[in-house]
Amino acid sequence: MKKFKLSSFRPSESGIRKVLGDLEADIMEQVWQRDVTSVREVYEALKQARDIAYTTVMTVMVRLSEKGILKKEREGKHYLYRPTVSREELSKTMLSSIINGFKADFGSQALAFFIEELSEDEQTLDELEALIREKRKQARE
Repeated sequence: MKKFKLSSFRPSESGIRKVLGDLEADIMEQVWQRDVTSVREVYEALKQARDIAYTTVMTVMVRLSEKGILKKEREGKHYLYRPTVSREELSKTMLSSIINGFKADFGSQALAFFIEELSEDEQTLDELEALIREKRKQARE
């Protein structure tokens, strides 16, 4: 799993907005759609839905590259950006970071609470049991 800097956590937000700001998330959606893109292309797409400055988009894309989420490559007079992770990889890293953070801060209490919260219905408990069985099988191999 690729590692990059995730420094904030907003539990009330949904999806990648839990760890990325709204503008960062919108920019990443544009980059994932294009795979390789320029600040100008992202700016043009975003300005359709919001009042935004070109320099703001540029600054946020530079920061995303500093976090390791985008890769910046010079082409001629300007830079092109490409994602270093897919949506799925970002989600996995985000979940891993959150879960490991809770585990480090609260130990087995976090795990017990997690299971307590998920044990509302039989189907979820069955899914948890199946995941544990699969993990044990992998550990033995």
